[in-house]
Amino acid sequence: MPSTEIVLADPRFLKAREAVTHVLASQTGTTQEIRADLALKAALDAYAIPSEFWYTGGGCTARYISFGPDSEITEHQLHIVITDDASVDHPIAHHSGWLAMWYGPELDGYGDNELYNREFSLNNPSLADIAHDSASCARAIRDWFDGSATQWIRNEVTLEGIAGPYRCQTRPEHWDGYCAPRFARAVMRQICDDTQTAHRAGRWDAPAHFEGDAVVIVTPRGRAEVLPDQDGHYRPGAFHWPWTEYTDRDATPVNELVQTIRWKYEREADSWTVVAADHGWRVKVIDVLPTPSPVEAPHVKDALFNVLYDAALSSYEVTATGPGEAAATVRAHFAATRADRDPDAAVVVFDMPGVQLPGARP
Repeated sequence: MPSTEIVLADPRFLKAREAVTHVLASQTGTTQEIRADLALKAALDAYAIPSEFWYTGGGCTARYISFGPDSEITEHQLHIVITDDASVDHPIAHHSGWLAMWYGPELDGYGDNELYNREFSLNNPSLADIAHDSASCARAIRDWFDGSATQWIRNEVTLEGIAGPYRCQTRPEHWDGYCAPRFARAVMRQICDDTQTAHRAGRWDAPAHFEGDAVVIVTPRGRAEVLPDQDGHYRPGAFHWPWTEYTDRDATPVNELVQTIRWKYEREADSWTVVAADHGWRVKVIDVLPTPSPVEAPHVKDALFNVLYDAALSSYEVTATGPGEAAATVRAHFAATRADRDPDAAVVVFDMPGVQLPGARP
């Protein structure tokens, strides 16, 4: 998620956080027992995002949001699943977080993108932590739907079975390895042409074409229209097609090592190692794992460095509350420090394995 410095620059975030703190304090008068649903609702209300409580069963609850012109109800819904039973009071430390999933009409039940992913129990639990976390979740949702240009990062993506890669912009958030990019009109037109070619060759069952300003995707289940957002970009997200970030690096040795060592070594507290391919003007995040302790697990740290060095890959050590926040910090670092890099220039690996970056939270 965005860093604390970025978030605090937004006065609406401060309003949302204040609203959450007020609701929780007035609810219980204590920082020990809260309802996560009320905290999230307060933050959404502060951003003028209407939501409804939804009981899901199975020990979880959720809020859902439907977006359309002037906030009218549509088939497009965002489900914010709270991963414990948020309808009753719990000790703060028992709330494990929020998982925001986008659902579209084309493939109902298939989540397009995790806008916010915090799967770990809150560390150092306090009312302030819950307020900040709830406000950050609501802010990510607000930014996703208003198309704020400052939240987009330059990238390249590809589709299996389709030519590419395609220049685009993506958000820091990803879903199960997939991302939801947006494309300039010229790139979107090339994508449409490529899907038509693949469809004629029998390799693609969801070709696209332009009808005026709309991109029409034709699938065996019907049609879906994608209109340009307020910046003129098209977002045929993952609920239409499974987009993945492009890289030409062979990450197989790194993936094999990570699978072998994962959770089998002593780690640095609150530190995450983000394994990445440095493409000069952008970064492809390959994996995120707990940072091995240089004292208790020096052999793991050395093995990881050697494999990354041989594969011409980088890694970044970030202090963060979870892997998603760590990955977002690395993406934001590239967006801020490599903005002047020419995408067509020869790729130079700037950073060696083990670069330390400032954490997303102080």
